[in-house]
Amino acid sequence: MISEVPVTAEIVRVSVIDPLAYWTVLSGPALHVVEDIDDYLRHLRFGRSRAESTTKTYAGHLKRFHIWCGERDLSRDVAAFELARYVMCLRTTPRQTSGRGQGELPVDSTLGPALAAIHGFYLHLADIGGVSANAVEALFTTLPATASRAGTLIVKPRIRVDSRPSNASARPPAATHDEFTALLRAATTARDRCLIALLGGCALRVGQLVSLLREDMHFVPPGRTAPGCSYTLGPHLHLPKRDGHPRGAANKNRGTVVLPVPGPVEMLYADWMRERLGIRRAVNSPWAFVSFPGPTGDPGGEAIGTRRVQDLIANLAEQAGLRHIHPHMLRHTFGETAADIDVARDVLQRLLGHSNVNSQDTYRNVSDSRVVQAAQTVTHKLFGSP
Repeated sequence: MISEVPVTAEIVRVSVIDPLAYWTVLSGPALHVVEDIDDYLRHLRFGRSRAESTTKTYAGHLKRFHIWCGERDLSRDVAAFELARYVMCLRTTPRQTSGRGQGELPVDSTLGPALAAIHGFYLHLADIGGVSANAVEALFTTLPATASRAGTLIVKPRIRVDSRPSNASARPPAATHDEFTALLRAATTARDRCLIALLGGCALRVGQLVSLLREDMHFVPPGRTAPGCSYTLGPHLHLPKRDGHPRGAANKNRGTVVLPVPGPVEMLYADWMRERLGIRRAVNSPWAFVSFPGPTGDPGGEAIGTRRVQDLIANLAEQAGLRHIHPHMLRHTFGETAADIDVARDVLQRLLGHSNVNSQDTYRNVSDSRVVQAAQTVTHKLFGSP
């Protein structure tokens, strides 16, 4: 039975020491810390070295799960047996927050992260004795170890969703070359053109993009080096693992990745550096991309976050008369273009910053035109040229 008294909860950022912070959940009339969730999120951040942005995402999912449990007066043990009902509730509840998808039912690709947060939370509770063995058994099943992993125990959630893209082609959508060009033309500032160029021309993730510092950009001619850098092959940028962004963004690389920067992107960055001189508070900012002065007197010069870039790309796409486009689609534009011209797998792995060479398989999608061309080549070989 659902309680008539609504359960109040919200997520907040907890600063431990600059720049280390994590997100947690507050609940109740006085908004007290939800201790077991807080313990898990602190463990996630500092015990497992996950990014601050990850704790923010997980805190949002766990807040909704906590509200659902509170409205039904369910303990963590009982809620484990009711998880299927919670998933049904998620599937049948239209999105209420503003933005793309408002009023629509969620798809599996959005339910996957919610379940990942809940499963991780319960595994943590099991580790510290916070739930019973029966609750753990209700949520997870164990599989026998394979020969290559002798002595290990494989644990899989009983309730899963297919979080792969749900579009008709069963692949992540890439922005086309024409869409990439249209976005560049729709941008009215040098900063925005540079952002788009780095996303598509260097295959950056949005978190990597906004986490860039000015010192990461080494635009020197071939044969020359920047101070403290041994790279001599021309303009490039460094993507070190970095956290502590003022808006929670993070570069989650395991180590530093060095990427070559093509000439057009280098020129657009130079345009942005000239434009940036007009933002008074940007002079001393270490961040590569900052905000413009606002219409209400905001002086600008603040580091921009991932949401700002996502909204920017979506708005430019709308202005250009395109479908909805998000930043990661531009990374796919780079990946699919490289795969389409048969860039070697190990080279593309380096360009995309993948730890596993098989991660690039999502970009290796053969276009219809190449299929037709291949069929014609085989036909000519079999029957001779017409």
